[in-house]
Amino acid sequence: MKAKTSSAARLRFLLQLPVRLFLGMAALLVVGCLTAFSALAATASNYPSRPIKLVVPFPPGGSSDIPARLIAKKLEDAWGQAVVVENRAGATGTIGESHVAHAKPDGYTLLVATSSSHTMGPYTIKKLSYDPVKDLAPVTLFAWVPHLIVAHPSVQAATVQELIAVARGRPGELNYSTSGNGSSVHLATEIFSRRAGIQMTQIPYRGVNPAALAVASGQVQLMFPPAVVALPHIESGSMRALATLTPERLPSLPEVPTMDEAGLAGYQFSTWLGLLAPAGTPDEIILALQAELARIMSEPEVRQTLAEMSFTPTATTPGEFGAIIQRETAEHKALIAGLGL
Repeated sequence: MKAKTSSAARLRFLLQLPVRLFLGMAALLVVGCLTAFSALAATASNYPSRPIKLVVPFPPGGSSDIPARLIAKKLEDAWGQAVVVENRAGATGTIGESHVAHAKPDGYTLLVATSSSHTMGPYTIKKLSYDPVKDLAPVTLFAWVPHLIVAHPSVQAATVQELIAVARGRPGELNYSTSGNGSSVHLATEIFSRRAGIQMTQIPYRGVNPAALAVASGQVQLMFPPAVVALPHIESGSMRALATLTPERLPSLPEVPTMDEAGLAGYQFSTWLGLLAPAGTPDEIILALQAELARIMSEPEVRQTLAEMSFTPTATTPGEFGAIIQRETAEHKALIAGLGL
């Protein structure tokens, strides 16, 4: 009788073993999740407690690098932590974007992105190591960036209509510099060419500054750059501005006509600058960054500095920025596919 009782007890124990293991594992999982959540909450509440890295996916001195350094200084002053700008250029900005997309989502590695690096360039590359929409979380769009048409003074065209006439008479002979295949400078030029019914030849460079220097030195004839990049060359006389791609004239270039005024109505082109973080960054950190950027962009000194460089400061919410990214991604993917890039 004792043997039978002992055997039955062992059987019940063995049958209950999976349940015990499951309950034990579940308890460990809950404890682990609570511990991780508590650690994450503590990290967010203490943010920032160490230096922050701002990754700019283009070379120093470009249209994204200059505002990034201004923001870095302001964040340092406000938070008492070092904010280091790190330039990771290449592949139309996707090298820098990839670095941030794969970084730890703790708010200490951030991306200063552009339309070019985020909603244009990635879709000219067949195999990306990240998804620009899924792997990077929007924080805020903090500035709009107007573009221009500029030419080297040797180009026999002082207006947009004269440029179109020259290009039509010499198909493919006029050339233009870009900051890479699928960049904002490239797409701006291709849209213009299609609307004007002309053909020009692209000469790509590794960054917007080298592309601008090529025009300023006379190696290349034309460019559709961000205004901030062209301003010093226009002031020195090494570039001639033919038109702005904005609805209204720029305060920094009041004598330069808009594209509507220049004779190609309806063609406008601006890009943006925005802050993004690795997907999974705590909402508290995202909101803290957005609030601080909004405060910085409201400072009269900052607004004046950016306006003098032809930027239009703003400060969207993460949701608003995300909606802009979604819309532009769809538009630019279709445009890039249509151009066969």
